[in-house]
Amino acid sequence: LTANEIWQTDVCHYAPFGKLKYVHVTVDTFLGYLTASAATGEKARDAKRHWTRCFALMGFPKQIKADNGPSCTSCSVCLFLQQWGVKHIPHSPTDQAIIE
Repeated sequence: LTANEIWQTDVCHYAPFGKLKYVHVTVDTFLGYLTASAATGEKARDAKRHWTRCFALMGFPKQIKADNGPSCTSCSVCLFLQQWGVKHIPHSPTDQAIIE
């Protein structure tokens, strides 16, 4: 395993943030480097916006592991990641020990 090989990602809900209660979190499984951004939702557009920030900060991963949440299973997310050359691996939360 090396840096930017596998990222894990998830969305947490934190009500005290008000409208920005959806916190998108991504971690590089090798480095342990974590990036989080608050959003108004957990839709595909919110996930893509979060990952664009991650790409700017951390570079591009080979793979992103995500649970089967709504922001990670849409066709637009698959196409977005494909355009960036990132393999999308939808899994269950139990397959993501680090981010969960």
